[in-house]
Amino acid sequence: QVLSLMKKNNYLTEEEYQIALKQKLNILPPKIGINAPHFVMYVKDILVDLYGENLVNKGGLKVTTTLDLNIQEYSQKAVVEELKRINSLNVTNGSVLVTKPETGEILAMIGSKNYFDLEHDGQVNLTTALRQPGSSIKPINYALAIENGLSVNTILKDEPVTFSVLGTGLWSPKNYDGQFHGNVTLRNALANSYNIPAVLLLARNGIKNMAELGKKMGISTWNDESRFGLSLTLGSLETKMTDMAVAFGTFANQGVTVPLNPFLKIEDSQGQSLPIPKYSSTRSLKESTAFLISDILSDNTARARAFGYNSVLNISPRKAAVKTGTSNELKDNWTIGYTPDYLVATWVGNNDGSPMSKVASGITGASPIWSNVIKEIIKDHPPK
Repeated sequence: QVLSLMKKNNYLTEEEYQIALKQKLNILPPKIGINAPHFVMYVKDILVDLYGENLVNKGGLKVTTTLDLNIQEYSQKAVVEELKRINSLNVTNGSVLVTKPETGEILAMIGSKNYFDLEHDGQVNLTTALRQPGSSIKPINYALAIENGLSVNTILKDEPVTFSVLGTGLWSPKNYDGQFHGNVTLRNALANSYNIPAVLLLARNGIKNMAELGKKMGISTWNDESRFGLSLTLGSLETKMTDMAVAFGTFANQGVTVPLNPFLKIEDSQGQSLPIPKYSSTRSLKESTAFLISDILSDNTARARAFGYNSVLNISPRKAAVKTGTSNELKDNWTIGYTPDYLVATWVGNNDGSPMSKVASGITGASPIWSNVIKEIIKDHPPK
């Protein structure tokens, strides 16, 4: 049509028209060039809540965010490479969230392996989706025990035990390694993520008390008390990665909970600054409790029985507090760890909730992604 109009208006001769007509056109599929698309959509949703669709879509807002594009790109690469490595284990997706605990700033948000893969629900943001946290939730239970007066050397029992659970009958929790370890210290029970001591500790702490502390520390999804049970400490109740980042950030911040914040500055089309949402911080734990949990989670010797001395959790010569978790039936695999300056949360699994065939916490899956990302972030930053 264009060529015929050009010929008609004497921009082309008949000969030029015929030559041009025979050229093969290489039509490229449309592509939206958005950097950090999950983060962009996350920010847009917050802006719509603040200012409405009309202003956000048509108002010419200029938004300066907290995102660090270098960390974002490296995190995306780490997810893609690890998923390629474990492709045979029926693991199809992964996500990463990187924050600064002190300010709540979001530095990277990888919601899936590929946002533009519509065939596999790539646009679903796994950092804000509901997933079972597995054992990565245990530090909240242990923090409550320390708040209630227990020490890191308190002896906990790791032996066969059966509970009568209303509506489901008898329940006998098992450890990840299938063994019992007798009397263990609170430090070793948490560091090696033994399930039975954690369940007995929750029975002592009180289920509702752990749920209340979790809410104070940033967990926003524990609202249905009918689903509360002793398996809460094993991660049976779904939560979001964004919430887990706030909760673990509480430990990094010596007990102060700081909500996530993606904004540095918001301006209207005239360059006038608009108010940024105020994110107020609150003290949820004693400073000493947060210190002790961080000390346990960074104790490579204490966790060696479960993970060995040279697992990917050991980022020697540097040090980070870190906790892994694998949910029931291998549906979710997590690693969340932090230094005083940076927090990295990682997850692998399948969007549809189908189980992975084999993922060993601390060896494959979320842990290598976590290790690669946090090493890259801290290598140019001197330790505190």
